[in-house]
Amino acid sequence: MTDVAKLAPFFLGAYGENHQHFEQAWLEFFRDHVYWRRNFHPQDVPPVSAVEQYQPQYLASIARTKEALHQLSAELKQSVPISNPRYVGHMCSELLMPSVLAQMITTLYNPNNVALEVAPVTVKQELQVGIQLATMFGFATDPSQAVCGWGHLTSGGTIANYESLWLFRAVKYYPLAVYLAAQQEDKLDFCWQGQAVTQYSPWQLFNLSIDQVIAFNDQLIATLKDYQQTEQKYLLAIVAAHRIESLGPVDFYQALPGLKQPVVLVPITAHYSWQKAMKILGMGSKQLRYVQVDEHMRLDPADLRAQLAALAASQTPILATVGVLGTTEYGTVDPIDQLVAARQEQSELNYYIHVDAAWGGYVSALFRNADGSLRSQTEVASEFDQFPSDNVYKGFAALGDVDSITVDPHKLGYIPYGCGAIITRNRRVVEFISQEAPYVFDDTGVQPPLDERLMNLGQFIMEGSKPGAMAAAAYVSHQVLPLHSEEFGRLPAKTVQLAERFHQLVREFAKRVQNKVTIVLPMDTDTNLTCVAFNPVGNRDMAELNRYTRQLFEHVKVKPERLATSREFIASYTSIQRKNLTDKVANKLCTQLGIDPTTYTESLFVFRHTLMNPWLGEESGKCDYLAKYLEFLAELIEQS
Repeated sequence: MTDVAKLAPFFLGAYGENHQHFEQAWLEFFRDHVYWRRNFHPQDVPPVSAVEQYQPQYLASIARTKEALHQLSAELKQSVPISNPRYVGHMCSELLMPSVLAQMITTLYNPNNVALEVAPVTVKQELQVGIQLATMFGFATDPSQAVCGWGHLTSGGTIANYESLWLFRAVKYYPLAVYLAAQQEDKLDFCWQGQAVTQYSPWQLFNLSIDQVIAFNDQLIATLKDYQQTEQKYLLAIVAAHRIESLGPVDFYQALPGLKQPVVLVPITAHYSWQKAMKILGMGSKQLRYVQVDEHMRLDPADLRAQLAALAASQTPILATVGVLGTTEYGTVDPIDQLVAARQEQSELNYYIHVDAAWGGYVSALFRNADGSLRSQTEVASEFDQFPSDNVYKGFAALGDVDSITVDPHKLGYIPYGCGAIITRNRRVVEFISQEAPYVFDDTGVQPPLDERLMNLGQFIMEGSKPGAMAAAAYVSHQVLPLHSEEFGRLPAKTVQLAERFHQLVREFAKRVQNKVTIVLPMDTDTNLTCVAFNPVGNRDMAELNRYTRQLFEHVKVKPERLATSREFIASYTSIQRKNLTDKVANKLCTQLGIDPTTYTESLFVFRHTLMNPWLGEESGKCDYLAKYLEFLAELIEQS
């Protein structure tokens, strides 16, 4: 069997090839669910009698339901056929059949994972999914060790990004709250690494690593055990009252007049959710600082280091730096290893590192052996023509050294919407955002074990009610296709191979139409997302290039007034903003396209292709959709 044929049993199929298997499984487990309902105290009389079920009003209600469902089904026929290989648009594709069935089956039980009492099964599954993802990223996951990874599901990557800053802020500001409390109560002025807390400056206390803050709190708790429990609670209440979460930012900063507001550094290619996060958390979008990118649309380490040096010189606190593992616009991978190295080079700065891997996170399975160990670059590269570049390999290899990671199972995990996740390197960070303080003890003065406390997810997350069905979908999917190169890794491997082949086909296509149109691949493919730029030969004006490309795009664009199924192919687009490029990068891009750089003042409109469907390529006896797509573009260019 070919590699793509080995993946076939896990999908319903663009033409519903596995419909019988899906239907049989669904019917079997639906009947099993009904059996379960009937056997919970089977001696009870069913609330709905057989006689009631044949009453005219009852039957009319059933009929109304069926009519509404018929209408829904008819309207859904106008949906975009994302499961078909002719769709190369946004970040959605065919879904893994095990995850869909797991979601449907679990929805009948309707567990709410914010409360263990109504979700005893799916809460455990959600936490297990967090461990599976942490292992895939290279985090330690042995709960007996001091540092153990942890994670949970969210509605999507945006909430996961919010939560990373929420976690970081809670940890970063905790020593400062103790510092303020110790000025009010001498008993809180404990000895930390050789000197009293109040002998440190706020700048020093702000620049502690996550592990140092955890140790700092452990030392405080150990000190307070010398007091009676009533006294402990009184002292810790003083600490809680001085936290930024209690005082609010205005009063907190007034109490620390020498401390500036912290900044967050992100690449200019970062998702817009980071700006929203700064606003929602009350940190201010002004405090979001943008790092330049290089010609490959990856974060520029030189600009990062220059900004870090300037911030250190002005003693401006840094809450976090963010790297992107697969940008949503271009699929590019930032040099995560350089983010880690830059932090290690700092003598007085200590900030936290988050990786937004909403798109590229599941590609990590390619880099992992079945035992969770990292594969060598040579071993990974043996399956591809050029992937992974040194930058990409080092970036994925460095994930285990960052503090937290966002990933979206509903993207490259091929799991239904909405299923995001946040994974942390050290699970004890959640103690600082719990609705129950990290120092709460039971009546015997003993804190419940962390494993036990983590089962109460609602104490440690931003969201309220959350569907256990999504946890089941991810859990079952990972059971069927474990997150390593020999199982799930085959799926992203196939799509990256398709991206490499598409690049080669585009280069050949560009030569074929070079008398009519200049075609450029603006950046390398780091994952399986590819952009293509078009410029009619002889044109030197960026505005005319954009007009021409938009005209082409009309033929692969979904319009509300026209059924998506009437399209030959469906793609998506993005724009490369001039303000996000250095002069050097912008001039190089203009030279490749034959554009006068002075006309590139706003944006460059390009086709964007997300190559998620493993059946896009050439297989024996199968349609070569990538080649067919380019033939379709050739016809459009000829007509234009």
